[in-house]
Amino acid sequence: MKLVRTITAFLAIPAVAAGAWALLMSFLDFAATSGSKYTAFWIGIFCYIVFQIAFYKPLRTYVFGHELSHALAGVLSGARIKKFKVGKESGSVTLTKDNLWITLAPYIFPIYTFAIILVYVLLGWFCDIKPFYAIFLFFAGFSIAFHIALTIYILGIEQPDLKVYGVFFSYVVIAAVNIITFALLMTFAFAEAISPSQLFGSIITSIINSYKFLFSGVSQIWLAFQKTN
Repeated sequence: MKLVRTITAFLAIPAVAAGAWALLMSFLDFAATSGSKYTAFWIGIFCYIVFQIAFYKPLRTYVFGHELSHALAGVLSGARIKKFKVGKESGSVTLTKDNLWITLAPYIFPIYTFAIILVYVLLGWFCDIKPFYAIFLFFAGFSIAFHIALTIYILGIEQPDLKVYGVFFSYVVIAAVNIITFALLMTFAFAEAISPSQLFGSIITSIINSYKFLFSGVSQIWLAFQKTN
């Protein structure tokens, strides 16, 4: 199975690279043309960056969300929680079962951002949430910056989670699922500015074109090789 996972991950690299590039270009295009309506989102990102640089990395908060993501993914997969522990810089959760989703959940599921979205949606059932949109954007930006910054930091440290299914395979899965996750977040948070069909269409088109380009290149190399023989 390890060999199959490694080959699958290797073959998926062009798709991940192309999808990430398409998502980045869409995000930069949005950033350049969004205007002042979404300023609170950028302020939220900026405030977290300043907070982490000027003060400290809120690792205990991150660790709690990290272990909670494991636990939540486990419960959704039918597992029972036997132990839940959170420390200043590390934690652990013991479940009655494990799978890929449970193992990698903290790296692909920005739990605090989704909690903010959930509160915002639930609030919309009881009152007009338009006046709170700027507040929502601020905390969405703050929490996304928090998730990205500390996930990158944590991945820079040796993580036992990644060894379960193989480090290389795990990194590729994390990258691939994060593309989908952040595309979904963008279409929800900026619903009036970003069309889901256009965003996902550009990502899919970019992925297809990447494989067409590779296939064309390999075909030309093969033809050139045959001519020399």
